[in-house]
Amino acid sequence: MKIAILSDIHGNFYAFDAVLKQIVKKNIDLYFFLGDQLGYYYDAEAVYDKISELNCHIIAGNHERIFLKYLKADSSYRAMINKKYGSSFFKYAENFPARLTEFVSTLPNKKEVFIDGYRFLLCHGAPQDMDQYIYPDADSEVLEQVDADNYDFIFNGHTHYPMIYVGSKTSLINVGSVGQSRTVGGVANWGIFNTKNGLYEPQNTLYDIKGLENSLDPNEKDYLFSILRRNNNII
Repeated sequence: MKIAILSDIHGNFYAFDAVLKQIVKKNIDLYFFLGDQLGYYYDAEAVYDKISELNCHIIAGNHERIFLKYLKADSSYRAMINKKYGSSFFKYAENFPARLTEFVSTLPNKKEVFIDGYRFLLCHGAPQDMDQYIYPDADSEVLEQVDADNYDFIFNGHTHYPMIYVGSKTSLINVGSVGQSRTVGGVANWGIFNTKNGLYEPQNTLYDIKGLENSLDPNEKDYLFSILRRNNNII
């Protein structure tokens, strides 16, 4: 079985659509979505609608939890979120159909999946805390905690940096970000796991970054587009 693993799409349907077009050539059987399907960019409804057509396991990220809190929050919290992430959460709150909000509310923080003899854990940040970042230069103590978990592979995202850590018991694989890579802007990072041979292959997909830029509201375009430049260059 070939599994496509995606994380941190962040409402960037330009990137997601490019990945899906590449996936057509890969004979994928199953999808894992590791959270933060929304946030920052505006096309989260299209992202979720497409995901609903796929054979997949999906979990929440911190941005799904922010969205649910935003719906019930006072004006000061909403203003803080709008300043940090742009107007995407406001747009979602105004425009998401009830069925989609309900779907987001049902997503688990993590999920165990057992396939072809492999024990997988899907999580967004760290196994014990979706908000914890595990960067490629993480301390050995953090990685040793991961290695103590009772899984063959843990797949996560959150940092937007791809990484692979092979422990004595457990391998941790961060697939990076589809919608907001911290390595190269304009490139979607994701990966494929093959249960026949136990191999993981990182994937990088170019997408229409100009289309994304042109889709942004003029009063926040510079800010939201600058996030794609954070710590990297633009293709």
